[in-house]
Amino acid sequence: FKAAYKKKFNSDVQIYAPYVYDAVMVMVEAMKKANSAEPAKYLPELAKINYKGVTGNIAFDAKGDIKDGTLTLYTYKGGKRTQLAVTK
Repeated sequence: FKAAYKKKFNSDVQIYAPYVYDAVMVMVEAMKKANSAEPAKYLPELAKINYKGVTGNIAFDAKGDIKDGTLTLYTYKGGKRTQLAVTK
């Protein structure tokens, strides 16, 4: 994803761009499966999605929360980003 983005736009990927990309692609996939852009029709399909995205596999549990979600905590010191922790 990063290399393709850099090649196309001649700039580095912003930190959240891959997540936004996957979110849009998941919505598009649900709308395609429902053959509709109406929430009442595509939301049930969204709940059944199992999408292999650039950030990993995306699927939802019975509550609508993402399965196997990961949270990464960063801090910035002297203008430099440092990873503090990763949790699932």
